[in-house]
Amino acid sequence: MVMTESGTGESPTYVLVHGLGVSARYYHPLTEQLALGGRVFVPDMPGFGRSPRPAHPLSVPALARVIADLIVDRGLVAPVVVGHSMGAQVVTELVVAHPGVVTRLVLLGPVVNTEERTAVWQAARLGQDSVREPLRLNAMLTGDYLRCGPRWYNATVAQMLAYRIEERLPQVTAPVVVVRGQHDPIAPGRWISKLAAIAQEATEVEVGGAGHVVMYSQPVAVAALCRGETS
Repeated sequence: MVMTESGTGESPTYVLVHGLGVSARYYHPLTEQLALGGRVFVPDMPGFGRSPRPAHPLSVPALARVIADLIVDRGLVAPVVVGHSMGAQVVTELVVAHPGVVTRLVLLGPVVNTEERTAVWQAARLGQDSVREPLRLNAMLTGDYLRCGPRWYNATVAQMLAYRIEERLPQVTAPVVVVRGQHDPIAPGRWISKLAAIAQEATEVEVGGAGHVVMYSQPVAVAALCRGETS
């Protein structure tokens, strides 16, 4: 698995997990902010970006095991783990399966909204979001989607739709920050509020002036949330 590592020192440590069809690249603005005061690890998940493609798309629990192995192999102690979109599912499953492994869980635009849990709805919302995102980001994402390819993408969508984050999040004992961009159609406010309400210890935050890829357009604000600055 290909991974980008930046920053210095031993603590704090951050692990950033990307969403469906894309790669670590869209985390670059956030990585720059976090690396000013910590170490940052951003993998291309198996089958995405520059990482080799396994024989078949991995389930959310299998992807969570990949991140668990990364934490062990790198000797990371109590990192802050951040997941965007489908990556939010992965990091949630990680913390359920491995309690106590993280300091904080940050969910950015978590999916899948229970009112729109179909491939058609998710595709429509993704298209709706694209008009709200910066042109440079859209160009980057298009390149990642083309590299991923429609067959691999659609097969992974099935894994995303099958995972019930609303059933797993109440089992998370670590502090959780649930974040959405103000204009995010994929993770609407009522869905974010629901997730924050069912978590054991959660803070709900809406970041102004951002769509679904909130950490790209508002990296300073999201970095502060990752550092625990939620007031």
